[in-house]
Order: sequence, then C-alpha cells, then structure tokens
Amino acid sequence: MRHFPNGLDPSTAGSAPQMVALLRELRAGSGLSIREVSRRARDHGDWLPTSTLAAVLNRDSLPRSEVVAALVRACGGDEATVDAWLAQCSRIAAGDVADTGQVPRQLPPAPHAFTGRERELRLIGEHTREGAPRSVVIAGPAGIGKTALVLHWAHRALDDYPDGQLYVDLRGFSGADPLAPAPVLQRFLAALGTDADEIPADADERAAMYRSLLSHRRVLVVLDNARSPEQLRDLLPGSGGSAALITARTVLFGLTATHGTPHLRLNPLARDESMDLLGAMIGRDRIATDPAAARGLAAACGDLPLALRLAACQTLAHPEQPLGELRDRIATAPLANLDLPGDEAAGLRSCLDLTRDHLAPAERDTLAAIGLHPATEFEPAGIAALTGTTPAEAAAALRRLAEVHLAATVDDGRWNVHDLVRAYAREQAAALPDRDAALERLYDWHLASVAASWPVLFGLEPEETPETAVPPAAFAAAEDALTWLDARHSALTETIRHAAAGGHHRHTSRLASALWRYQYLRGLRTEALACLDLALTADRASGDRRHEAAVRYQIGSTHRAIGALDDAEHHLAASRALAAELGDRERELIALAALGWCHSQRWRLAEARQCAMEVAEGFRELGDAVREANAVDDLAHIDLLVGDNENARNGFEHSVKAFADRGWNQNLGAALAGLARLRLRDHDPGTAAELLDEALHAYRDSGDDLGQAFIRSRLAYARAHQGLHDEAKTLARQALDATAAVTSVELRLEVLNNTGFTFNVIGDPDTAERLHREALDLAEAAPDPYEEARANHGLGNAIAAQGSEADARTHWARALRLHDEIGTYGRAEVAELLGKRAQGGPR
Repeated sequence: MRHFPNGLDPSTAGSAPQMVALLRELRAGSGLSIREVSRRARDHGDWLPTSTLAAVLNRDSLPRSEVVAALVRACGGDEATVDAWLAQCSRIAAGDVADTGQVPRQLPPAPHAFTGRERELRLIGEHTREGAPRSVVIAGPAGIGKTALVLHWAHRALDDYPDGQLYVDLRGFSGADPLAPAPVLQRFLAALGTDADEIPADADERAAMYRSLLSHRRVLVVLDNARSPEQLRDLLPGSGGSAALITARTVLFGLTATHGTPHLRLNPLARDESMDLLGAMIGRDRIATDPAAARGLAAACGDLPLALRLAACQTLAHPEQPLGELRDRIATAPLANLDLPGDEAAGLRSCLDLTRDHLAPAERDTLAAIGLHPATEFEPAGIAALTGTTPAEAAAALRRLAEVHLAATVDDGRWNVHDLVRAYAREQAAALPDRDAALERLYDWHLASVAASWPVLFGLEPEETPETAVPPAAFAAAEDALTWLDARHSALTETIRHAAAGGHHRHTSRLASALWRYQYLRGLRTEALACLDLALTADRASGDRRHEAAVRYQIGSTHRAIGALDDAEHHLAASRALAAELGDRERELIALAALGWCHSQRWRLAEARQCAMEVAEGFRELGDAVREANAVDDLAHIDLLVGDNENARNGFEHSVKAFADRGWNQNLGAALAGLARLRLRDHDPGTAAELLDEALHAYRDSGDDLGQAFIRSRLAYARAHQGLHDEAKTLARQALDATAAVTSVELRLEVLNNTGFTFNVIGDPDTAERLHREALDLAEAAPDPYEEARANHGLGNAIAAQGSEADARTHWARALRLHDEIGTYGRAEVAELLGKRAQGGPR
C-alpha cells in the first residue's frame, strides 16, 4: 500500500462528509495552522486562501479538486499521493451524482476588467451568508453594471457553492417577452438531474420540487434581468445553504414585502474607479499619455460602466485617435457615439430603448418632458406644466421612472436624472409637438412662483404674475420663500438662459427681472448681472423700451453694489432717459435716486443730497408716501455722514416708521443702524445696542446675511463701550468671518474698520492695528477716501495705545486731510485727537 501523509488512507472515505473529515485529520496531523497551510500552498504555486480552506473544512460537501490537491501538497504529499486523493474524490463525486443529480455550472464567463464596487461586493457576501433568505436584488439603470457585478462576485464565490450554479436571463427588459417561472423551473430541474418525465406539470409542484432539491445543497442561483416579483417568487431557494442573486432595472419591493429580500442599488462608478476600468481595458500607458483627457472621457461617459466599456472599445478600434477627440465627440453627442459599429444592440441607446419600451404612455411623456426641461433639477409641478397634467399625475409618473432607475429624487420634492439619461430624454423630446407652447407654460409657472416671493420678502407686489394651470409655489413667510429660492436658484438661472437661447424674449426679461431682487438680497451680484444682460438683450430685441428702462435700473444698481460706478452711472442714466422719454415719472425718479447713491459712493455728497431732495419732492408730488420715505432715508444717511445730526435723526425716525409699517426689513435695518450711530455720538451705547439688536432682527427676517454681518460689526463696538468685551469679541469675529470672501469691497472695509475700533476699545491694539492696516490697503486700492480716513483714524488710535504718539499723529493728520476733502463728520473727532492724546474710538 502506498504511504500517505500521517498514515491516512483516502480510500477509506466513502462519502463527501467522510472525505472532508479525513482532510480535516490530514491538516491537524500535519501540525500546520490554516494560515501556514495557505502559505505552503502558495510556495508550491497553488492558490489556497485561508478563507477558502476554512470554508471547505467546515462543511460536508466535497471540495473542488484543485483545493484537495493544494491541501495534500501543502501537508507534505507528493504527486502520487495527490493523485490517490483526487482519484477517491472522483469516485465519491460519481456516486453523489448518481444519488443526488448533476452539478450544474451555468454561469456565463466572469466580466473582463472588472473594477471597483468593493462595498457592494462585501454587502452581497453579507446578504448571501447571513441573510434570511439568502438572496439580494441588485438594482439600477441600464448600463450601470448589475450583471457584471453579480457574475464577478459569483465567480469569486465558486468554492462556497460546490453543488453548482444556475443562471437564467429572465428577459425582463429585452426585445422578447419576459420568461415566466414555469419554463425556468423546467430548465433548472433538468440541470439539477431530474428526468424530463419526472418534472411535474403543475407549477406549484415544480416549485416545491425545486426547493426540495436545493434544500440539502449549496447552489448559487443567478436570476438576471428580472421584470417583476411574480417572475421570481417560485425561483428563490427555500431553507438551506443555497442563495439567489437577482438583477433588475426596476425596484422589486414586492419581493421585499413577501420574502424579505433586500435591495442593493448601484450608482455610477467613482471617478477613480472609472479610470481603473479604462486603464484595464485600453492600457494604463494609453491613459498616461493624456490623463486629463481620460478623466474628461470618464466624465463624458457619466462614469457609467457600459458607456466606459463602449468608449474603450472605440479607443481600441482606433488606436490613432487621441483620447481628447473621443471625449469631445461623446460630450457633444453621447448616444450617437456610445455604440459598437455593426452591433447596434450593444449600444447605450438600445439599452435605454428597452427600458422605455416597457413604460406607459404617461411615463414616456414625462421622460420626454424631462428632456425638454431646461434645468438639471426639476419638480413635479414643472413637469406638469410641460405635459399639461397635474402635479399629482406628474409625481406618479416620476415615481414610476424612479422604479426603473431613469429618475431619482434629490430633496425638497425635486428630481434629477443621470446625464446620459438626460441626453436620451432630449432625443425623445425632439419629437414632441407644440414644444414652444409647453416651454411657455413652464416659464410662466416659474415666473409666477418667483413673483409669489415678493410680498413676503420685500413687501412689494410683483411686476407680473401670469395665470398658470399648475398652481405656483406659495409662501407663508420670508423664510419659506428664501428656502425655496435658495434651492432653485441654479435651476432658475438655467431656465433664463434656456429661454434666451430659444428666443423667448418676454419670459427671459420678466423672469430675470423678477429674480433680481432675490439675487440682490443674497449678494449674488455676478449671477444677477449675467441674467440681466440676457434680459436687456431680450428687451432690445423685442423693442420693449419700457421694460428696458427697468432692467437698466437693475443692472446699474447691481454695478453700483459691486463698486463699478462708471458702468452703474451709464445704465442708470440710460434708464432715467428712457423713462423720461416714455413719460414714466416714477421710473425716472427711481433711476435718479440710484444715481444719487452713485454720487454718495464717489463722495460727491452735495450732488447726492440734491438728487435725494429732488426724488423726495417728486414722489411727494406723485403721492407715493413709501418711496418718499425712501428718499428721506437717503437724505438722512447723507446728513449722518456730514454731521447734521438733528436732520439725520428726524429723517431716520420718519423712515423707520414707514419701513416698519411696510415690512421692508432691509431698509428698516439700515435706518435703525443710522439711529444707533447717532446714539453713539451722544455717548449712549446702551440705546445704540438696543437699536442694533432690532436692526439685526430686521436683517435676519429679510434673509440678508451680509446685512447681518454689517450690523454685528456695529453692535460689537457698542458692546465694547458697554464693557461687554467677550460678547464684543464674538460679534466682531462673526462679522469678519462672514465677510472674509465677499465681493463688496465697501462692506468688507466697513466691517474691518468697525471691528478695528472695537478691539482698540477692549484693549487689544495689536489686533486693531492689523485690521485697520488691512482696511487701509483695501481703501487705497478701491479707492474709498471715507474708509481710508477711518482706517487712518483707527490705526492712529491703535499705535497711540502702543505708545507711538508721533506715528499716531501722522495717521490722524492723514485722516483729517481726507475728511476735509470729502466733508465728512469724522473731521471733528480727528481734529480733537490731534489736540490731545487719543482716547477710544469714533462715536
């Protein structure tokens, strides 16, 4: 008798459990740990992971021949000994087949160049090992890589399912009818060794036999391309060690409800995973020739595995073609360039066609409407406007598209789609009748919804509110309107650009004009100018001179807010001239008031005051008390700057009442801040702080974050004078942080100087000096002589507090000269400082 390691004779094993028991004895007798056996096997050139060895030694089914051979070699057996063990395994396997049926090996080949999906692979393993039932649905849109993931996992797990693997394409989304359970069971029972005449005709009996055969085996069942839970319920293994992997383009929550089967939804690959896939298919050297183009190619493919593979195939077919050229072609026309020449069925468009073919008419219309919608994010109401349905009907259709992974929710009731699905939807939209009429309904709905924000945000009636069949958004409070607009600002600007590109002049100009007040409030100056430029072009193209006057005012006011005063005065003067020519006295006065603000920013205070007086008188003649109050408020701010405290106080008190009655919180906050500055001049920081607290609430209610930062910088100074130094520091830091990256130099300058004076009051001249020096650099570059004067004033205070009296006097002298040149109030304070040692900051 041949000598076997440890004296063991494999011929004594007559069944699979006895053979496994003998193998366990072999390993134990060798004195080697599982890890050591695995290492020795690797030394012999065998592949025997510790997880595989542990698995086969802890069950009763016969291991695969390569596992037995690797284990015997690692435990010291020579090749003759290995052959003896394998021969006995073959005899046992032959006997098992005779007793229990065949071992099916139906898996298609493992996918080439599979990359990524480590999280999903781990979750599939957990569900099939520990789940009850041992099954999982892998769901996702066409081309996301569901089948590739399942087959990759299945081939890695062959050792866990020694009794075979069953596979079927259920044709849920294909050119043929979906497979019913009965013929699939017929096929599976035959594969498991059941004679044709023994397979029951009754469907329930077939399912029972199938579950019975799997109950004492470890078989992996792959149910690919499922359509509905009804296809699957009879195909799931029952109790025992078998498991099922299901792929589907649709959600199968009915299976979850009846069997507890979990769902694993696939998303596009991460960009690095996409790069790995491209590298594996076309070679990393090719990627290295132009990595930027390769990343752009992955982006153009939307990180969708099928699209990436199709692009890789084109690259392999045309190795002379630069990656950048393919990237550009796919980015321009993805569906036309993501196919395989000569195999149209393999293209991305064909895959999406199969999904669309299974949609109901309302769902197809919704998919086309998504392609017509100008924004990347949308909501049921907008889709309803496009399709001429109700929001409830549109929402139901979107939910169905989500079930087949053609759409997905974002948040706040909004939806989006994958870029390649959007490209497909746009193809479908091209065939829609009455596209312009549908788009005009959508534009009207957006305009009506933005207009609905005006009363709660600005206390104003909107310029225009079109009638819409779909109810526009409604807002109970300013916070609701801001939340809605914040989430949709990008979509609204996309819609404006879309309307302009399509020649919808009225909708372009009205929507941009309606959105401007929100953009101005939120400090979105650049975005506002981009939209208003389109509006101006639209108004000029349509000859709407009256609305052009309004848009030029908005453009001018926005340029003024960012300090581009030449551009501001150009557009405001044009607005005023147009309004005068049209006999629109109200619009003419509004433009004149804004020109007065430009004069103020240029420190031409006499001209600014003259404008404000003319505007106040003009609105008084028109009987417009509210706009008259605005002009009186402008006069009060000028009087504050020049030191006419009494007239400033009277003007602010008048405007505070008017703005509070009207609910104009932004204007109210600025007027309250003016009154607070007057109180500080009167050495009354307590009352000043109370007024600034009210101003802070007003700006908060309006949603003006930058206005809140400005008020905090003023309130910090008042708190410092009250001796509340910790609170003053906190407020100052908040103001500085909030304005660190603002585009408004004017706002940043004021906050820097206000907080600089604050830190000097609380005894931190080093920080004060740093802040005033930053302000001085900004003011000289702007230029802004008033804030430059304040920066020199504060810098002198900080330097004096550090003991450098001579340097301090130099900065105070500069401040005095600047105040004299522009005629501002700070002159008196600085003149006093030059007469004695500096004490405190400005009031």
